[in-house]
Amino acid sequence: MSEPEAAAPDAALPRDPFAPIDASPRGRTVLVVLAVLCAVAAAIAGVAPLAGPLGMILGLVAHVKGSRFGMPATVLAAIGTVLGFTVTFLLR
Repeated sequence: MSEPEAAAPDAALPRDPFAPIDASPRGRTVLVVLAVLCAVAAAIAGVAPLAGPLGMILGLVAHVKGSRFGMPATVLAAIGTVLGFTVTFLLR
């Protein structure tokens, strides 16, 4: 009788769907800066419907990539969106 062949350790175990992914850290500072710029544009320039959600998405992507400023940039974009909508509503 022959011995069973040893399988690769990764092939035997199924991948955990809730395990964190290894995302590339490249560009996370740029994403945070763009998210903050979108937040400011949403609050001041009156382009809240476009710049606000874009800033939130960019902040979340930076957060997922490991930037410690990603989530604060997302919150800042959300606040800028609400502020931009409020100012636009009051001025019209």
